[in-house]
Amino acid sequence: MPVIASHQHRFIFLKTRKTAGTSVEIALSKVCGPDDVITEISPEDEALRQAAGGRAPQNFESPPQPRKAYNHMGAKAVRDLVGAETFADYFTFAIERNPWDAVVSLYFWKYKDRPELPDFETYVQEIWIEQLSNNRRLYRIRGKMALDRVLRYENLDAELTEVWEHLGLPGTPDLPRAKGNARPAGHYRELYTPTSKERVATVFADTIEAFGYEF
Repeated sequence: MPVIASHQHRFIFLKTRKTAGTSVEIALSKVCGPDDVITEISPEDEALRQAAGGRAPQNFESPPQPRKAYNHMGAKAVRDLVGAETFADYFTFAIERNPWDAVVSLYFWKYKDRPELPDFETYVQEIWIEQLSNNRRLYRIRGKMALDRVLRYENLDAELTEVWEHLGLPGTPDLPRAKGNARPAGHYRELYTPTSKERVATVFADTIEAFGYEF
């Protein structure tokens, strides 16, 4: 990624997993110009983007170099793609989420249409939840924060509005509900046992410490 790289408004948004990134991507695409970079999303989400009046994918190929922008591209890869000077000059941001909540979200999203759905405890203990912990490489380079800001999913509306105003973007952010219907109602804590709670705490220890997340 740049999932969204706006030369018109001088920002780069890096999309992390299970943090409403697609919804933010759709909202940002509505303020992009013809020269801005917008990467591809799923056909279902693309239909939402078009219905919301956002721009379609554009400029994510980077000829003549054999490189292109793509979803969930890390900070170092983005910097290499756009150039260190542009990366430093533009406002760069992403989103992070409480890992215990994010793992529940991933579980229901990943298995919503699969009859072989494992129970949550088995999923946390045996399935590869570490893929979510890779969010940190999307906003860090060599273990250090590489972006200007990481928004908190838990306060996304307010913090995205602050970014909107900081960048001088037109209007206000309007977030569609993309990928948000797979999870049943209820608090994430209800699904955890002491064992699964501790596994998430171990896998995501640095994220929990960096952002002060609690169970």
